[in-house]
Amino acid sequence: MSTSTQKINHELINIQVAIELDKGKKIAEVAEKFGLKISAVKAVARELASENQQKKTAKSHRFTDSERELLVGRIEAGESVEDICSDAGVTEKTLRRWCNQRGVTVPRRLDQISLVEKGEIRELLNDNNWREIAQAYNTSIDAIEEIAEPPHRNLDSESLSFLFEILREQPLASAKKLCGTASEAGLTIPERAVSSYRKRLKLLGII
Repeated sequence: MSTSTQKINHELINIQVAIELDKGKKIAEVAEKFGLKISAVKAVARELASENQQKKTAKSHRFTDSERELLVGRIEAGESVEDICSDAGVTEKTLRRWCNQRGVTVPRRLDQISLVEKGEIRELLNDNNWREIAQAYNTSIDAIEEIAEPPHRNLDSESLSFLFEILREQPLASAKKLCGTASEAGLTIPERAVSSYRKRLKLLGII
């Protein structure tokens, strides 16, 4: 077999692998199907993730002023930077720049809130408006909700195991897409649970 033919076959296999990964198939499952090493499938998965990120970055240059205002408005409404970036396909750096241009303070992430502050927030949750607490502590509603009780803690072991695998394989996929994949597998997982578990795995350095 010539070198050019081998190269073409290799590219075709990579395309098929990419299609299977986009369907939400597990890396080990895809590797077994095509008789490949897991490391080879992981390499394709990394390329996919990189391409998706590049597409998201490119998309940010096409946002109109009104769309930018809308996204910054979502920050002011208490939504997290991570969720907005994932939904809109814009980088966190770009979104923060738009906020600075409009004089909007970007809320702190959950990992930027001290243990003392988290304790204070938990004491305030029962008797105060969550949005007011978020504003007072310069954080998002999502962070406040996670301090109270992370949504993913209500999931059963099967749903958590599913999320763990799929988030490792598709760390950049939107919560909506992953919920759809879960539904196809017969699982009902709320988008907030996907978002909170994604943040948990990021904090642990797993994804």
